[in-house]
Parts: sequence; structure tokens; C-alpha cells
Amino acid sequence: MMDYWVLKAESADGAIIDALPEGSPTNWKFSRGEPLARQFPAGGKVSFSDHFPDRRKLYDFVRNTVGVLLVSSRVKQVLEDLQVDNAEFLPVAMCDHQWSPVAEGYGILNVLGSQDVIDLEKSDCDIDPITKKEVTRVGNLVLNQGKIDPKADIFRARNMMELILISDRTKQAFEQAGLTGFRAHPAEGFDDMFA
Repeated sequence: MMDYWVLKAESADGAIIDALPEGSPTNWKFSRGEPLARQFPAGGKVSFSDHFPDRRKLYDFVRNTVGVLLVSSRVKQVLEDLQVDNAEFLPVAMCDHQWSPVAEGYGILNVLGSQDVIDLEKSDCDIDPITKKEVTRVGNLVLNQGKIDPKADIFRARNMMELILISDRTKQAFEQAGLTGFRAHPAEGFDDMFA
């Protein structure tokens, strides 16, 4: 049985981004697992949130309120070294609260496609009454181990596309590279209320 982890950007003092670059596709498109490079604005900028004026530290994973993975070029490099081919990197200019550029090489990591990982029978989840298949909340996650492509190193959960999981191999590579600003929660038993 393989170990999987739910990937979250977490830090006590890191900068927080609360808007996508001007001219970006709408928020929900970023959790569809579909390519967005053509629609994404070149030279797009994001800035530290005015709601968190004291938070200005930049980590490899940047917390944000728009539901994307915002990462440094170091994260992109680690994934390239792992030969991950199901993610696109959409470059953004990282700016401080005053819109002055503060760092190069950041971007949105758009994870493409998904894996059928949530065992809907065994997991404690709330299902969207309209679509009857989208999970709106998960507690005590149980994985469909047999349905996950063993080569998948970073992927979305098919019924809950904003939930991003990584393989043990990826977690170890992130740790070995000394990447900062993320937490990997054990996927088995994961509860998104407490993450």
C-alpha cells in the first residue's frame, strides 16, 4: 500500500495572496484540472494581501485565499526532476503590499487531470445535492488505493478537484530540497475541517 499526503500551503507568518492577476481566468477554472496557459495573462502580477499587512515572508509555497497552488521555481524544479508531466506552471510577478516586485520565479502550479482517489462509500463526506458526485467536505478520508495510478506523484481528487495529493516520493523530494511553507497531511483519515 502506498502512502499519500494532502498538500497544503501553511505557514504562521508567510505572505498571503488574495487575488489572481488581472485578466486571469475566473477562480473556479483553476480547480478544473484543465490547461490554462493560453488564457493566462503574460506578465500577470499578484500582491501581498492588505488584510495581512504584517505578513511579508515569502516561502516556496505561498498561502492564498483563491484556492490555487502558488509556488516558487524551486518547487517547479523538484517536480521536473521527478518527471512530473501533469502540471503546468503559470508565471506571476510577486509584489509586496505596495505592488513593488519582491521575487522572481513564482507561479501558479495548475495540476492537470485527476485520480479517482476518494472512496465515497467509506469516507465521511458531504456530497453536492445538485451534481450528486462533487464532494463539498471530507472527514476521515479513505482512499481508493487500487484506482490511483502508481506513477501519479501529484494529483487532484476527482470528486473534490481542489484537494491536491502527493505521493510519498514527492513528499520526500520536497523535504530533501528543503522546500518551505507547506504541510503534508496524511491522506488516510484526512479531515478538511481541521487541516
